[in-house]
Amino acid sequence: LVVDRGAFEQSPPRNPAVRQLAPRVTQIPECSREMAAEVVEPPNENVAEIRNSAFIPLGMNFIKELALELMPETEKDGLNDFMRMVRLLFHFECLDERDKLKRNFDLVTAAQEQNDALVALTESQLSPQEFQDLSVDFVTDFCGLMADANFSLLTQNEWELAKAENFMFNLPIEIAWEKFDKELLGALLRQNPALSAGLTQFAESALLFKRGNGVAKASGMFIAEKIDMLLEMLLMEPLLAFIGKPKPIIADINQGLPSRKRKGDPTKLGADGAMAQERHDVSVVERRTLRRLLPSAFSVLRNFFANHELQEPTFKEVVILYRMAKPTEGCKPGPGGAGALVLKSFRDIPMADMEMIFPEINIRVRFRDMLINVSLAVVALVTFAWTLLTGVEWTKEIITLITVLFGKVAQSAAALMAAQTRYAGAMARAIQSKSDNSQVGMLMHLMASMEDQECKEMILAFCVLSGNGKSMTLKEIDTKCETLLWKRFGLRVDFDVEGAVVKLLREGLVEQRAGVLYTATPLPQALQRLDTKWDNLFTYTDDGGAAKGAELVMREGDARKTRFQTVEQSLSETLAKTDAEHAAVVGKLKAQQDEIAEKIKTLEGAMGSYKWRTG
Repeated sequence: LVVDRGAFEQSPPRNPAVRQLAPRVTQIPECSREMAAEVVEPPNENVAEIRNSAFIPLGMNFIKELALELMPETEKDGLNDFMRMVRLLFHFECLDERDKLKRNFDLVTAAQEQNDALVALTESQLSPQEFQDLSVDFVTDFCGLMADANFSLLTQNEWELAKAENFMFNLPIEIAWEKFDKELLGALLRQNPALSAGLTQFAESALLFKRGNGVAKASGMFIAEKIDMLLEMLLMEPLLAFIGKPKPIIADINQGLPSRKRKGDPTKLGADGAMAQERHDVSVVERRTLRRLLPSAFSVLRNFFANHELQEPTFKEVVILYRMAKPTEGCKPGPGGAGALVLKSFRDIPMADMEMIFPEINIRVRFRDMLINVSLAVVALVTFAWTLLTGVEWTKEIITLITVLFGKVAQSAAALMAAQTRYAGAMARAIQSKSDNSQVGMLMHLMASMEDQECKEMILAFCVLSGNGKSMTLKEIDTKCETLLWKRFGLRVDFDVEGAVVKLLREGLVEQRAGVLYTATPLPQALQRLDTKWDNLFTYTDDGGAAKGAELVMREGDARKTRFQTVEQSLSETLAKTDAEHAAVVGKLKAQQDEIAEKIKTLEGAMGSYKWRTG
């Protein structure tokens, strides 16, 4: 294994897929303008409007079964071959990117994984700056992988919500940000400024990716939680407000969003069986945390022994990426003293409990435990001081009492430390129940997930177009795919129709007609094109040998890139031309309207000056 030093003499290339993460963070889904009975509603702080992910959380076999149902019986055998070839060709195209990502990850994590061979390689062939460039290159490619796998980055608004409220994870913790490295992700954000828009304030320390939505529910009396709430409402919150540091109580995930125009249930089907188009991009979830249900001390006391059903939106998958400022104990540092690069994934994380997944945290004692033990210690000390000040005779009973009091102080301190240890164990159990995968295992899972996701989108879009039997617009394809997933599996998915159609156009499996219409290539012809591409993946001829074959492959790759760029440019030009034509038609109609109005005005003047005969 030889490291290419020249690859790191320049800044790492910017991955275009990385920029796809930024719009998913900053864009706010708008309702459709084509509504019949629009109602303007202000944002409700108890209702979270969650942007649906483009991720399809189904195995490939379910999509294959759905695709077969859309095709005629005579074409099902051919469709099976079509789906196999699409998956194999896409896997081949991603092979080099997968190998590069895995290679860079192995080099970057060689020290922490105690891989002596790779440690010697990095130390001998890479300077600290080259190692830093290699690390940035890996993180850039990893962000591109996450964008292709339909992950989006956590926003500052969502992080404020996590800090302000609790769902079921209510342990008092503080994140030790000083233990996180800021150089690696800081360099990434400087090279990709569009990526940093809307991100969390700690984005230079850690990146949090999320995909998929769900709902977590819990029910019970929650007596211990109610006691903690009472103490906070009656003592801690007034004290914090008095010293000028009020504690955020309830966060609104829709903060800053304008009033929405919407109608009906976002999951309601129309008369034709199609899902309400203006709401397919979001899911509406009512947030019912204990603090929202019991907003005051009086309501807590009144419902102290009542049962409650809590509900909170969740992220189905959460991935965290960060690098430690210093190497962990017992591990060698990377070149330049770099710490460990960590990848971890979690599942079903409530939005209000997002802080539970962070490493390197300081667990504090709960206010209830602090109040009880400090009160006992204060009573003991006051009693001792009173004994000294009043001149009470130091009898055997008094000495025994003072000894007991000091023992109580020591017991209180031990109780606080025991509570802290107990909380650490509770947190470890909570994180273990949510942990999914980490490091190289998670990386391999994400690469396979990305390939499956892209292929599922291509197969579903092609079968919808082919089964429709006529040309369709992007909006019609999008609505049809989302409706199928909703009616068949109950999934709310914001289908990535643009990405699917562009890839189908690139492979010649879909044809563009009349600018905005698309039609599927007939299945026999599509199979021939895929088979031809498969046969020409490796070209070795007698007249040129391997060098000639490599040259032909390179030319074919360049031609494919050119066709892809041409398709994207054609789509942009078509949309711009359509807008210009619409503007011209509107202008012409306006001119005609003005001309008619002028003629009417002239006729009215003539009629007014005409002398009518009477009698």
